[in-house]
Amino acid sequence: MRMSKIFQTTLLLNFVLFGVISISMSLVSALTLYNHMTDEYVSKGKAIASSIASSSVEILLNRDSSTIQSMIDQFKAIDGAAYVYVQDENGDIISHTFVPCVPEILKHSHSHPNEFSIREIDLPGFGEVIDITKPILAGMAGYVHVGMDKELITKYVWIAIAKLQGVMFFIFWGSVFLLYIIVNRISEPLNKLTEYARKLSDHDFSASIEITSKDEIGLLAGTMQNMASELTTLISGLERAVTNATSELQDTLTYMEVIIDNLADGLLVIDISGKISLTNPALAELFGLEGQDVIGKDVKYFFTDEMKQLFDLVKGCKQEVYSSEIILPNRMIAKAVATPINKIDCEDDTTLCLGAVILVRDITYEKEVDNLKTDFISTVSHELRTPMTSILGFAKIISKKLEKTVFPHCQTTEIKAQRAMTQIQDNIGIIVSEGERLTELINDVLDIAKMESGKVDWKNAPVDMKEVLNVSSQTTNPLWHNKNIIMQIDVDENLPVIFGDRDRIMQVMVNLISNAVKFTNSGSITCSAHGRDDEILISVSDTGSGISQNDQKKIFERFKQVGDTLTGKPKGTGLGLPICKQIVEHHNGRIWVDSKLGEGSSFHFTLAIGAPEADVTPITTLSKINTVGRRSNMKGSPLILVADDDPALNEFLSQILEDEGYRIISAADGIEAVEMARKQLPQLITMDLKMPRMDGAEAIRQLRMTPATRHIPVIVISALAEGQKAGGDAALIKPIDDKRLIDTIHGMLHEDLIMTDPCMVLGKAEVPPVTNLLVICPGKINYCVPSELWIRIEQGFKGTLFVPAEISTTLDLDKISRTPGVQLVIIPDN
Repeated sequence: MRMSKIFQTTLLLNFVLFGVISISMSLVSALTLYNHMTDEYVSKGKAIASSIASSSVEILLNRDSSTIQSMIDQFKAIDGAAYVYVQDENGDIISHTFVPCVPEILKHSHSHPNEFSIREIDLPGFGEVIDITKPILAGMAGYVHVGMDKELITKYVWIAIAKLQGVMFFIFWGSVFLLYIIVNRISEPLNKLTEYARKLSDHDFSASIEITSKDEIGLLAGTMQNMASELTTLISGLERAVTNATSELQDTLTYMEVIIDNLADGLLVIDISGKISLTNPALAELFGLEGQDVIGKDVKYFFTDEMKQLFDLVKGCKQEVYSSEIILPNRMIAKAVATPINKIDCEDDTTLCLGAVILVRDITYEKEVDNLKTDFISTVSHELRTPMTSILGFAKIISKKLEKTVFPHCQTTEIKAQRAMTQIQDNIGIIVSEGERLTELINDVLDIAKMESGKVDWKNAPVDMKEVLNVSSQTTNPLWHNKNIIMQIDVDENLPVIFGDRDRIMQVMVNLISNAVKFTNSGSITCSAHGRDDEILISVSDTGSGISQNDQKKIFERFKQVGDTLTGKPKGTGLGLPICKQIVEHHNGRIWVDSKLGEGSSFHFTLAIGAPEADVTPITTLSKINTVGRRSNMKGSPLILVADDDPALNEFLSQILEDEGYRIISAADGIEAVEMARKQLPQLITMDLKMPRMDGAEAIRQLRMTPATRHIPVIVISALAEGQKAGGDAALIKPIDDKRLIDTIHGMLHEDLIMTDPCMVLGKAEVPPVTNLLVICPGKINYCVPSELWIRIEQGFKGTLFVPAEISTTLDLDKISRTPGVQLVIIPDN
């Protein structure tokens, strides 16, 4: 039978314990017995010596050796006596019990003590002996020596030890037997408990254990059985819950798989290393990946660079959503929206980025609809400029006629009539101001429509952001200076130069500063520019009212405004920030806002640092024209041909020019204008661009091809900002100012008239663009470099601005044309 571990351990412990006890008892017993027998043998030796000494005095005196011999032989028979011998007073041995002779060591021993003497000696043949010496009559009659056998003491001690060990041996095995019985009674239940616990660990909760004792083991067995019963109940419940959860999870996964597989949008999940984790059929169809196994492979091998760049932006783990338009392999357009997959570490509360989710939607149809809408808005905005010219023009004519002709002849003291005349003047003023506000709205709508349709001529050139910030600050000086707001500029030293459209970037800065001033009553505005990796971060921060979280989500949407929409009529068109967003995104940047209500706002945008994408070539006119060659032999007033398909605008221009004493003929389209010009040879032509049958640009080209009409100056009057490209001698953008038109015509006809408003030419004074300007603006020509244009305008310049065609492509002509008090004239190349 195999011994249990408990019994083995107990047996070993018992063996060691009994060994220690046995040895200890043997040593103590042996030492005690040895000392006791030694003392007993010494006492016995003394008694023998004393008996002989007291009995042999007379015999020793008589020197009767035979009697002494017989007497000592009797004592020799006593247990433990090794020898007895008697010496005379001289030390000579008289009698002894040695056989056959006295040992040499004793013959030469002359120990004559006066009292008992005890010593231990080692005699050959006897071993260790206790020698006891007793003087007879103080040594006068001799000495008695008794030797007690010490070896016999050692023998008795070993015999006692052997008997003791025998007793201990039987006691040991008796205890082993008892231990076996006791341990067996303990270990057998423990073995049963162990086996039962093993079954429980193997999830056999139906097993049972037969232990009925009332001791601790019995209590433990009962507790374990109760625990097994409870575990059985719990596990059964858990198994049911797991089964239900598994079923629900499978249903959910199936549901999610069905949703993902049937998503109209493409779904792409990428881990942090750039490996594809999940796709859906819609994505495979969009990118032509049907039948390809892309799971676990790098995203760059299957998708466009735009998708890879989008993932690179997202994997920075910022809580931001990025979007980008991408071109699909089948030339369709899609919009990709990416967001990071983040996990919060419970230990140190840090955010771990696990990857990214990208949704791709086919927006080809939406893009086409949006383009149609944009084209519609653009067309409508262009077409609105023509009637707006008539509305503003006729309103000004009516006001002028009333003031100069009607009201002077209506001298009356009647209060009602005077009030009516005042109201008429005020109403006409309202018509003009509202017309100008509507013109500004049209310009903004046209601006964003052109950006969305991709019809903006972007000027790609080096841009110094420090100069842009300084000029923007000076341009908006009247806004923030009048409100006593502090303007601060913070620009890094050695800021890299970027390549982009300087005027458009400045448009963003002016818009952001204007918004900051609008919502800041006091405090400061800070404009900063700092280099960051491969981009420049520009910020405009204010201490104004701030923007709520809900409003921050929509401020970059078109026609959405915040702030004073709650307290009054919104200011502006709601297109400023969307236009800024379009401009920034064109420069491979992004724009966003950080703001809290009552704490101010910070608008940030980035501009990529890099080389120019392409050189911009200025568009020149179709032909070179000599504007001085007007026929001089015409009699009467100069004849002017007005070509415009809009009857109201034709009438407006005719009235203005007729009031100035010119003869007027009009044409409704390009063909009619060319025919009339060839027949009647007018001294000047005003030409609209968008006309039926033949547009204005083609009409100008036809006129330039005919020798008889080649010399006639042509002023392009159009709602299109591209009027300078049509080949005319000058270009005015609708809605036009009648006074600027008259001044321009005077200059083109070289009439000896003096303009009442100043002129300013973009360029250098030592290189004038045309000599005609000395006639148009005698003694009043101011020259201005393009970078200082807006500074001059903000400083109060009002008058005619002449822009050479070669630099007109670098300016925002729409913005200039809608600046109050400034009339724009494009001068073609000479």
